[in-house]
Order: sequence, then C-alpha cells, then structure tokens
Amino acid sequence: MELKEYQSAALEAFMIWRKELDKTRQEANDGIEFYASRNKSVPEDIRNYPKRAWDNLKMAGDVAQSAGEYVDRTDGVGRHIPHVCFKIPTGGGKTLLAAAALERLNRQTGMTLWITPTRAIYDQTRAALWNKEHPYRQTLERASGGRVKLLEKDDPFTAADIANFLCVMLLMLPSTNRRKGKDFLRMFRDSGRYPTLFPDSDDALSDLQLLSEYPDLDKSADSGPVKHSLFNVFKMKRPVVILDEAHKAYGKRRESQEEFAQSVSRLNPSMVIELSATPNRGVSNLLVDIDGLTLKNEEVIKLPVQVTSSRNNDWHYTLSQAHEELNGLNAEAQSLLHSEGRYIRPIAIVRAERTGRDQRDGERIHAEDVRDYLIRSLGVPAADVAIKSSELDELQGKDLLSRFSSIKWIITKSALMEGWDCPFAYLLVMLDNTRSRNALTQLVGRVMRQPEVRRTGRQTLDQCYIYCHDTSVGDAVEQVKLGLESEGLTGLGDMVMSSMHDVHFVTVHRRDPFQGKDIFLPLVLHKDGDGWAELDYQRHILPVIDWSSIDIPDLKASLPIFDRIQSASVDVDNASTVFYPDQKLYIDKTLKLEWFSRYLSDIIPNPWQAARISADLINELHSTGSSDEDIYDRRAYLAYILREHASDSLDWLAEQIFNHKLERSEIHFNLESKQHNFKMVEEYEISVPMNSGLMTGSDGRSLQLSLFEPVYMHQFDSDFERNFARYLDEQRALHWWHRVAARQGSEYHLRGWKHERIWPDFIAMGRETKGKLHILVFETKGRHLKGTPDTNYKERVFETLQKAYNHSGVMTIQEGPARGTFKLVFSEASFPTALAELNTA
Repeated sequence: MELKEYQSAALEAFMIWRKELDKTRQEANDGIEFYASRNKSVPEDIRNYPKRAWDNLKMAGDVAQSAGEYVDRTDGVGRHIPHVCFKIPTGGGKTLLAAAALERLNRQTGMTLWITPTRAIYDQTRAALWNKEHPYRQTLERASGGRVKLLEKDDPFTAADIANFLCVMLLMLPSTNRRKGKDFLRMFRDSGRYPTLFPDSDDALSDLQLLSEYPDLDKSADSGPVKHSLFNVFKMKRPVVILDEAHKAYGKRRESQEEFAQSVSRLNPSMVIELSATPNRGVSNLLVDIDGLTLKNEEVIKLPVQVTSSRNNDWHYTLSQAHEELNGLNAEAQSLLHSEGRYIRPIAIVRAERTGRDQRDGERIHAEDVRDYLIRSLGVPAADVAIKSSELDELQGKDLLSRFSSIKWIITKSALMEGWDCPFAYLLVMLDNTRSRNALTQLVGRVMRQPEVRRTGRQTLDQCYIYCHDTSVGDAVEQVKLGLESEGLTGLGDMVMSSMHDVHFVTVHRRDPFQGKDIFLPLVLHKDGDGWAELDYQRHILPVIDWSSIDIPDLKASLPIFDRIQSASVDVDNASTVFYPDQKLYIDKTLKLEWFSRYLSDIIPNPWQAARISADLINELHSTGSSDEDIYDRRAYLAYILREHASDSLDWLAEQIFNHKLERSEIHFNLESKQHNFKMVEEYEISVPMNSGLMTGSDGRSLQLSLFEPVYMHQFDSDFERNFARYLDEQRALHWWHRVAARQGSEYHLRGWKHERIWPDFIAMGRETKGKLHILVFETKGRHLKGTPDTNYKERVFETLQKAYNHSGVMTIQEGPARGTFKLVFSEASFPTALAELNTA
C-alpha cells in the first residue's frame, strides 16, 4: 500500500525520534557505567534518556508544534519508558502507520502488544491482521521476515515462539486494567499456560533467581512463588505496545487517564506508540499532529459534507429524499465506471430508533419499518438492503467493496458507531431526529473515507451527504462540525454545508483587463513523432530505464543486532549455576530467491532483473562469509534495504533520463507557440457555502490582483495559504495571481521524472520589468513537511524546470521573453524570498 505524503512525513519523524533515542540511550548507558565504576549514584537526568531525546528534538523543531510539556512515565522497576503519540484523524490510516512503525523498528522477534479500546475496533483490527492478503499483515510479515505469530489473550505460546517469531498479541483495552472487574483478572492469574517461560513451581532457587532479575513480578503471596501469568510474561519480555485509539483508552476524566497510564506502564513496555484522533497533551507526547485539511489535500476524505435537514414530522419524506440522492450518485458512479473503469457503489447508512426483535411497536422507527418502506414504497430490491445490529448482522461475511455485492442500504442503530469503515458509504440518514447528539458526531466519520484514497474528479462523488429528520438545519450543521472535531478532523468547519438551498454555485470570471486574452503557461512536453505530447512517465521514462545498471546496496551498512538468549539451570545444592543457550525451534532455513525478488516486483516490473539483483545480493553475502542460515535470519532487514535501494536507484535513473532528454531537446519546457501549452480558461464554476465570505486583503479591502473574481475564503485550505494570497496581492510587480484548485483536470500542473503530476498551489504573472515578463509557480507547504522525500523531489523538479525554462531562449506569445520562477514556500518569513527574483529584476 502506497503511503500518503503525511504518512511518510509521520514515519520520518518517528525515525528521527528513534535515532535520537538510540543516541541518548547510549549516553545514558555510558553515564551509568561511569558512575558505577566510581560507586556513585546515577543522577536521574542521566537515567531519563527518553526525556533528553524529546527535549533535543523539541529544540530542533522535530516534534509537533502543538506538543505540550514532556510527560514522563516509569515502569514497575523505575525505568523510564519511551512513548510518543501520532495524532491522526479518523480515516487517516492509524493502523497502517502503526504497522509501518513496527516495521521500522527492525525487530524480527520479540513481543508486541496491540491494544484496542473496544470490541468493534478489536474485531476490525483482527480481521485485517489475520488476513495474509491485507496490507497491514503484509507490513508485519516484512518486519518479521515472514515470521509473524498472531495471538489473542488466551492463546498459548512458548519461549521459543518469542525467540523465533515476532509475536503480536491483540488485546482489548479492559484486559490491561486489573481494576475493571473480575472478568479481566484472568490475565493476572496463575494459568500454567507458559511452562517454558517460568521455572517449575517447586523450584524455589530458580524462582528466587527469576525475582532477582525481575523484582516486580507478581507472586502468589508475599513470599510465595512467582505467578505463571500472562501479566508476568509481559513484565519479563518488555513488549512494544501499540495503543490504538488512545483517546478512547484514556477516557475524559483525569483519574481514569492516570489509572490507564499506570496500567500500561506496569506491563514494563520497552516502548509505547499511541495513535489518536484527539490526544490529550497532558497525557501523551505528541510527535506528529495531522489535521483534517491535510487529509483533504491528500484526497483521503470526501468533502464537502452536504447537510440536508427537515422539520417535517414524516420520516418517510426524509428517507425519500435520501433515496433520490442515492439514485443520482449511483447514476454518476455508472458513468464513472463506463468512462474510466473505476468501480464505486454508493451506499446509504440509515440510523433507526429501534432494531431489537421485540421492539417494533409502531411508534418508534424500527429497522424493519425502514426496510419495508424502502422495498415496498420506494422500489428498492430486497437484496440491496441489510440490517446491522447486535441481534441481526446481515453484513457478516459480506465484502461490500466487491462488484458481486448489491448492498446499497445499511440500516443500524449503534452497531456502526466505530470500528467500521467502508469507503463506498456516501449517505448518512438520521431518522431518530438527531436528538442523540453522540450518534451524529460518532457516525459522521463512517461516510467520509474516499474510495481508493483518491478523488474521482466528479463533484457529486467527491463529497458526502447527511440527511436529518425533524431537526433544524443549524443544529444539524453544528453537530456535524462537532463530529468532525471529535474525529480529529480539525480545520474543516467551512466544508460543512447545509442543504442545497444554503449552497449556491457561482461562476467566477476573469477580471476585466484579462477577458478575451489568450493566457498560456508552459507544460512539460515530450517529442512525439513530428509533434509534441505531454510527458508520460509510463511511455517516455520507464521504457528507457537501464535495469541492468541497478546493483545491490552497500552491505557494510549496519545490520540489526540479535541478542543471545540464555536460560539458567540451578541445582538444589550449592553447585554453581550453569547457563546454556536456549533451544530454538527447527525452521527450514533454505534460501529462496523469489523471497527477495517479490519484494521488488512493484518497483522493477522486469522479473528477470528483480531475480538478477536478488541473486547478486545473495552471492555478495556468501562472498563475505555469510551462510544461508545467516542470510535467512536477516532476510527481513535485507529485503527492506534492498527495496529502498532499488527504489532510490530507479528514481536516480529516471532523473538522469529526464535531464538527458532535456539536454537533447527530447523534453521541452517553454512557451513557443499556442500549441502544446496550457491555456487558462475564461471562467469556471465553484460551489460556495452561504457562510463563506469574500476574501479580502490585509487592509480589509477587496483583492485587486486575482486573475479571477470573486475570490472566497473557503477556496483556501489554511490561514497560511490565505496570508500568502494576501502577500501576492500586495505586490505591485505582479500582473495577476491565481489559486490553483488542486487535481482538477482544467487546472495547471507540472510533470517531473516520477509518475505523479505536481499540482502547484499558486501561479502568477509578473509585470514587465527590464523587457522581461515573469511566470511564477508556488507550492505552499508547512514547516513540518520540509525535508520529506516528496518535498525534496518537488524542490529538485522545480529547480530543474526553472533552469530549463530560463535557458530555453524561446520567445513567448506575449511581447518579449518571459522568465520563470518555481518555488516552494514553507513559512510566512520566506514570502519575500519567494518573490526576490521578481522584485530585483
């Protein structure tokens, strides 16, 4: 599964933290050794290496700007626990990030606890992790070298399992808290399930030795033997803890937050990675803060949210409105399928007041009432309707994304509040008059995920819809906004639009001085016979790659360190303790070439070349003295670096081909005629919410230099973009500027040596100075994205295109030559720098 830019940035921040943590841990070890050699107590600030690492990163600006003061935690024996939190809104891929973070720990063996707060999320996570075809499971397989052992709380396992596999145990939140009730005390009981991890119950000396090594283990009594409990296994094996939906785990009360934090800390984790939509900065160390606007820009969620509400007492009317809307969406989806081959089947989620078998009383709206009306009155086929409740689950075993599924209506009450995700869900129909505020706020996120995590380019299919019965529009809109906030989707308030009567479509026109004039911008073109065509990565770059030039990575790079595991045998008399290596499970460690080559299949489409590179890697390892067994044990890490190296090599080769073709004039980037260039439209239509005001300049007056008018506030994704637009509008050296609507087919874009288009945020035309015009292209990015691979790529493309354009020596269709400036803007302080060339011309 390809990571989005914000996910890559989050993982990059995680790796920076890990590197700093490793450095401060080594410093702490050195300090402890130094003080021990002088028989002195170790200062606490030396022991607390996680805090030093955090403080160093905070000073360097490498943690979330919204992070609070560092929150320290210690385990049962006083060790400081490294713990960080990713703030990721609902729909942002928290589970994928968790799996990817585990992969980057380079742990092929050991214990991991994956804690979820509710049964629904537990079931959803279990279904993904236990499915070997699912991207989450495949990520864990890569992390472990194909040796994942998935466990639930009552599953038996052995010391050999932990020594030979990456054991991932899925737990539901209450399982970690012994204060929640008797039902959850089994984890703390002497179960006898783990005989290989504990000495025999009558082996008192071995028991004492175990307690000397792990002094905080639970005992049967004050002086009794160590309990053979799962809780004690965790304490000894110091698992990495993944805490999913952490905000729900901690709760809202301060007492419950402290209680839960202590419960996790008592497990003696070696690291805690939290994922939360709305974290508490007084409880969690916020490493990454992703807002709703980021998800919007990355095409992860459907926006805007259209809210239609009725004060009509007849719920049938509301359902009929939703039925009409769904029919229109399905017609649009069919058109999309026929034109682009992309399959979407829009689904409506209907919330009824009752679902129980004995609760149909003719007064409250029951799920069966809704089903009957859909089938008998609205003509919906029975196969298109399903009920999801605690008593009746007609979705069980159904793949809603399959083309063979016909389900378009799902009726529920609370079964889909959380832990259920289907990107085909487009409509939310609230028939319980929305007085249950939690219902609306919790269900909003169920209809916001974008199919295939990319826009369709069709307005009706790129947004979602909410229909409310017997409530005011204003109340419904406010509840939807609260719902977005509760899902971590901050900054999207302007994207909630009440019924179509409160949303109008506006045609924006060019300003008077530019009407009727041809305005052209340069496209990246490639020689196509006697003419030119827009550069296409698949046609013009990929076929020219010299796959034979991709070699193997530098094997001198550091490899993961494996601990030698030992057990102790203690005699009952005064004989000295004898240690011996643990016996590991027999595993067939025959090397298979395809194990490495399949990890390259999506990067190197030629299977022979993928096999050749894999064989070269194995041969090189053999030449340095590594046996097949050595290579097998390290194969997950080797596959990871091999894949990274192949990807980097491909990008480098593609860049060289791009530059070579530029030099040979096979790639062309200038303005030489009216053909093969981007032509600005005269007008276009936008939807405008009633509450979206006109954009004004810094002095409060209307904008003067925008190419199109009017300009609305909601056309900008952040205050950063609005401030940049105001700055452009104050530049008298500019002729005009334009805010590009990202990823619309009629908008301006650039191409580089990768497959994806580059959609800039702003384009502008400078006035003529010293006989030259200026074309300016800007992309605005927050500081948190500076230095990410995607940002670095765009910077290099911009530099290359600017150089090619300005050295083309070709006249534009306007009077005199035009220079080009292509910049990425990271902060308001860099606004003047972005326009420096124009202002000094």
